[in-house]
Amino acid sequence: MSSIKEIAKQVGISPASVSIYLSNKETNRVSAKTKALIDQAVTELNYHKNVFASSLSTHESKLIGVIIPTILPLFQNDYTNALLSGLQTRLSSFGYGLLFFPSSAQSSIAIVKEQLEKSAGCDGYVLFSTGFCTHEQIHRNIEEVGKTGKPFVTLNIPKVDEDVSQVLIDDLAQPSGARYLIDCGHTELLLVLGRQGGEHTRALQRNYKRLLQEYGIPYSPERVLYGEYSEETSYTLITNALTAMPQITGICCMSDIMAASAIRAAAATGRAVPRDISIIGRNDSIHARLSLPALTTIDLHMQQAGSGAANVLLDALDGSTASQKILLSGSLVERDSVRSLL
Repeated sequence: MSSIKEIAKQVGISPASVSIYLSNKETNRVSAKTKALIDQAVTELNYHKNVFASSLSTHESKLIGVIIPTILPLFQNDYTNALLSGLQTRLSSFGYGLLFFPSSAQSSIAIVKEQLEKSAGCDGYVLFSTGFCTHEQIHRNIEEVGKTGKPFVTLNIPKVDEDVSQVLIDDLAQPSGARYLIDCGHTELLLVLGRQGGEHTRALQRNYKRLLQEYGIPYSPERVLYGEYSEETSYTLITNALTAMPQITGICCMSDIMAASAIRAAAATGRAVPRDISIIGRNDSIHARLSLPALTTIDLHMQQAGSGAANVLLDALDGSTASQKILLSGSLVERDSVRSLL
């Protein structure tokens, strides 16, 4: 790869002049004729700017580290993809790129420490939690990122008491879909959660129990499944549950992909949706729009949450020292998979 010195030599000017122009193409310190010669040399020499080398002199890499405490593949579900898409779209409009870091560690805390060690040159961070993190691990991970002294914001993490910036999605911990089914007259319910043990999953289960108590509906542990956000896992579990409990009339799923699997499971057990059984999902993903029938779902506004986290981080990078707690609420999207019994 060519260097600024080689470009300067070909054009016949100082490396400083080349650097000034490549750092700011609107500069008036380099003539239009010289700018054209530099552009020509850049093309001929196949020059590409080394952002890491540039950061040594500017103390700014224009890179944001995304710290995700898991070694699992990151981009296999619409939920994560929508959050990161909103984040990346907003940050890139201000010239920032995202970096993701591998880890060979096993625990959430060790993974975060290793990712932070590999990302020392980043300007700031987004701490992105997963369904595998416990309450204690979340607090420890926030503490580790805080030690860097760099601006950061949390995303997909429950509200914490620490004085840190967060974008919070209220419906991540609320069984809004189950409430909608009950309001439509369904009292024989099946709840399909994601990963067992995660902080949001535990909060959902607590709030679901409170919801049933509010409506005077008994809670049954066998009617709560953990579909792992997996199409096949949720399909198998729901099929077995419907076979064992034919009285079920409503299924509330914590992701659209599990709700789409519920439609398959209903068909496999001889039920039509929504005539015999009503199903609601969450996320308003492509699975909700393409399912037959199209899924009623709770839109969590994932892309908006991602762009909101980017805005909070951009404020901090611009010098703001005030932490922000931004709360977003989900909204119901009614389609064809729920029938009212009232």
